[in-house]
Amino acid sequence: MSVKILEWIENNQKKFIQISDRIWNYAELGLFEKKSSRLLADTLNEAGFTIELGVADMPTAFIASYGTESPIIAILGEYDALPGLSQDTTPIKKPLEERAPGHGCGHNLFGTACLAACLAVKKAIESGEVHGTIRYYGTPAEENADGKGWMINAGVFDDVDISLTWHPWDVNFVIATNFQAMYNVVFRFRGQTAHAAGDPFNGRSALDAVELMNVGSNYLREHIIPDARIHYVITNGGQAPNIVPDEAEVWYYVRAPSLNEVKSLYPRVLKVAEGASLMTETEFESILLGGSANLLPNQTLEDLLHEKMEVVGPPQFTEEEYEFACELRKSFPENYFDNYLAGLPQDARPFFERFREKEFCDTISPIFGRGTTLGGSTDVGDVSWVTPLAQFATVCGTIGTPGHSWQQVAQAGMSIGHKGMITAAKILGLAVIELLQNPGLVEKAQKEFEEKIKTTPFESPLPEGAKPPIEYYKSLYKQ
Repeated sequence: MSVKILEWIENNQKKFIQISDRIWNYAELGLFEKKSSRLLADTLNEAGFTIELGVADMPTAFIASYGTESPIIAILGEYDALPGLSQDTTPIKKPLEERAPGHGCGHNLFGTACLAACLAVKKAIESGEVHGTIRYYGTPAEENADGKGWMINAGVFDDVDISLTWHPWDVNFVIATNFQAMYNVVFRFRGQTAHAAGDPFNGRSALDAVELMNVGSNYLREHIIPDARIHYVITNGGQAPNIVPDEAEVWYYVRAPSLNEVKSLYPRVLKVAEGASLMTETEFESILLGGSANLLPNQTLEDLLHEKMEVVGPPQFTEEEYEFACELRKSFPENYFDNYLAGLPQDARPFFERFREKEFCDTISPIFGRGTTLGGSTDVGDVSWVTPLAQFATVCGTIGTPGHSWQQVAQAGMSIGHKGMITAAKILGLAVIELLQNPGLVEKAQKEFEEKIKTTPFESPLPEGAKPPIEYYKSLYKQ
């Protein structure tokens, strides 16, 4: 069975590379991945999956299902791009279109590998070799609106037994670390216009309020836990220097290692906004665009994924790909590898030191980082609180590639990324087959999950009754 899965994915890899490249070229922002989600859904539909489109009030969210028996195994696919990262598949910076989106997190690879795994497992179910249900969850807007959280609130994961996923990276390892919980929130201030030179005394500047809020937040950093993060961008600073801005807006991410810590920190950020409003005699409102929980680990599934990674092995790269990586690394900062190591779990740093002079991580790493928290956030965390979940990464770029960068876009659209994607598809396929063949493993993962949520049940970070903020992002992205 394992050999058949691996052979089928290998024999059909050209099809999946083409799909990945089409999504890479589409480079659609979160909540607006119309062509990308349609391509994936149509491919699954043509293969005999039952498709549910537009789930959880998001037009680009969908579920594709094959099978009618238990267990139900979900594979989570993402396909959204990032703003301003357009880049050609060259090792020097060369936007295809200035300030256009690009796949700076490799989600074109992400969604397609999950598709390939689902189609491979479907073949096994169809032939009667295994029994169960395989589902592809098309999850939009991981980068900006926490699409999985909205899907959870809509109840579409309620009957899932196990969830698996992966992510493009520059290493081959099971992702056993925690990720930061987060609130994704906009602060909009309103004041009074006036001529900025002729009668500024009659104006009340919303931009002043934004700037004072940012100053206050930066002072707040000294008095919060070291692992918390507060960062922002000004999305509206006014229209012209000679008009006192009557409306201004700043977009914040507030992060901490657990959702409870975010909930404790967020009211303090609100007080900073209130203080800025009082100082400038403006009004403000906060608009929660999304939020994500920290990750609940499942060691049973992590061990399963590591086992299958060892079976498949790491991607193998050609001399030309090594040359590409070598040229690309010339664009990295001088001390990039020291900073790279600092971002890894402490117990992983000695292992990865061996790759300082190498272009690629060419081995499967041990499982590192259990009990530690990385700096980023992901709505995969929300799913981990409603179903047993584990995830892994494969090499889709040269080691040390910055996240959310043009360098990552370049590699996600060419053979380096493709090889990591096909490797990930094989790992996912083998893991799902093992779960379908081994009911005891499913039960073990579920028992571990149930023991953990007994004491800390899940509370969604999203407001009860709220809807995905499509209209806000439509205005922001001019869709």
